[in-house]
Amino acid sequence: MVKYIQSIICAAGLMLSTTVFGQAVIKIDTGRALANSYLGNGVQWDPYEVKSLSDADWEKAYRRLDFMKLGFARVVINASLYCKTAPLGQAPVYDFNSPTAQVLYKILDYCQSRHVTVILGEWGDPSGKGETVDRTRKQLRFDGIQEYDPRWTFIIGDFLTYLINEKKYTCIKYYNLGNEPNGDWMYTESFATWKTSIINLDNELKARNLRGKVKIVGPDASWANQWIKQIIADKKLVNIIDAYEVHWYAMAKEINSESFEKELAYYRDYINTNDPNGKSKPFFLGEGGMLEGKSKTLDQQKMIGTFQYGVWMADYAVQSMQAGQAGVIAWSLDDAMHVAARTGNTGSLNDYEWKEWGLWDSFGEEKGKPELEKLRPWYYTWSLLSKYVPAGSKILKVDSTGIVGLRSAAVTFNDNGQTGYTFIIVNATDSHKEVNLQLPAGSKLTLHQFSYFENDMSRTPDGFPVEKRTIKNVSNSKILKIGLESKGVVVLTTMK
Repeated sequence: MVKYIQSIICAAGLMLSTTVFGQAVIKIDTGRALANSYLGNGVQWDPYEVKSLSDADWEKAYRRLDFMKLGFARVVINASLYCKTAPLGQAPVYDFNSPTAQVLYKILDYCQSRHVTVILGEWGDPSGKGETVDRTRKQLRFDGIQEYDPRWTFIIGDFLTYLINEKKYTCIKYYNLGNEPNGDWMYTESFATWKTSIINLDNELKARNLRGKVKIVGPDASWANQWIKQIIADKKLVNIIDAYEVHWYAMAKEINSESFEKELAYYRDYINTNDPNGKSKPFFLGEGGMLEGKSKTLDQQKMIGTFQYGVWMADYAVQSMQAGQAGVIAWSLDDAMHVAARTGNTGSLNDYEWKEWGLWDSFGEEKGKPELEKLRPWYYTWSLLSKYVPAGSKILKVDSTGIVGLRSAAVTFNDNGQTGYTFIIVNATDSHKEVNLQLPAGSKLTLHQFSYFENDMSRTPDGFPVEKRTIKNVSNSKILKIGLESKGVVVLTTMK
């Protein structure tokens, strides 16, 4: 038995093993990448609906995003942000310098300056302020434009031309036409009408010579992963979609049972097998978060201020990576972005119920709750997963620990010409666990360890994570023992 375990260790480039009598050995295969060019663990960052941030709040947001080295962002707008009207048979009327457009440009300016990959998109076909009411769809229509109307993709084409050719935003790499088109809470009538809108967009971008600069993502469906199969079954649509992405708000039982990972792995394999170009197409989560703790009446996550939410989101990302996905967009950056409902007309920010899902709330002080402006606990884990799983990383295959609730991911990347590594270990159990880390053959690494446990979580006064310890010059000839208290996360990285 001992010789058998030793042979496994020698054969693997990298190993983790628990200390439970040497019974559990986890092989991390340095020669097998589940994702070859990871997009990142990013955030949803949309223009603020009610008002823009103060200069001080913008600077605070930039500092926090700089710490996490944001590499991936989804930015979604409404057409009314830049288009006043688009009557049938007449030229559209634009306002590319509207107040909301100026907020969008601040977001894109940041992303451009920091080399952040942006998925730009629109929520759905243009909604107006009561000009046309479609009672059957329960939505307001701007100049009568439905999602399959070529006028919609025409004005999108005009705006993208302005953003890319005039504003020079090369950070816009992907376009997301319509949010959650499968849902009756959104704008799309059917898969067939959504398909028409995607074909319209493809034609529009080609006509403007933008198709080589902007890739089209889809289906953006929520709890309807089968739309991936419908895309692949369509001979025209399968050649238009450049990257597959879906939304998933997970229940704790889906994370705990790993059914979340298994479902995503199934679709990654389905894409690889059935799309003729599937192996080269990224598959990622365009919105990610936990459903556990969501309010039954409002779009608010009541557990975002808890320590547990940080464990869940790390576990969520680890399972996504192990399923072979190329990234996760966490919903969301800041509570100040979106409104769930309006309850008054006093002119105060307290006239609204806000969509509370963020890493912080920039309007906390204005709401009379300054404590909301502090970083929430899940910023600790999500900022590390953003910073130390950089764009372009390879996600390595990790075998199951054999211990329910103990999961891990391994990442390798180019770090200034050197091979870098990040290891993420999640203990979702209620008891202490230990793992042994054996480094790659021939290596001598310095590892920086961050620990996220309720009673062991070092932070600066501003709330930024602080490493627990630096482990210098660890060679593959030594076994590094890592202890994990119950319910927590350890991140080890070679990156300084």
